[in-house]
Amino acid sequence: MQPEPSVHDNHVYSYKVDCEHKTLILHTVFRDKEAPEFTDIVFNIVQAHHFEHVLPGNILFDVEEIDPALIIRDHAAVFEKSWQYGWPPVEYNGDLNVLIATMKERRVRGYSIDSSFGLSGWVLAGNCERVQRDQAARCRDQPSN
Repeated sequence: MQPEPSVHDNHVYSYKVDCEHKTLILHTVFRDKEAPEFTDIVFNIVQAHHFEHVLPGNILFDVEEIDPALIIRDHAAVFEKSWQYGWPPVEYNGDLNVLIATMKERRVRGYSIDSSFGLSGWVLAGNCERVQRDQAARCRDQPSN
């Protein structure tokens, strides 16, 4: 089994959230080689995510799996008020113990996104994989000639 590609010092040049299909993709590139290395970080079965400090030129330190209970407890204020809006999509009425138990029951994993510059945050999702690509992702519709 091949180890996952490193994303340390990769630049996040775009990210895509597909609410309907519960996916989130961070499009990244490592620019410090002669040929740039493109790696997508793909989160599936996304239950919730939260990003801060998004800037042009975001540089990742790492994306690591952590206990979802740590994310929920560390961001208790966000979860305690957001249940009223159906976020995340769990019937927990602001009770974080119910939310944590439900996430555990659903086998949801927590992912911490740490950066050297710019984008940071977390994702609660069923899984995460790193997918290498040959070129940059097409981030927006480009007019045809």
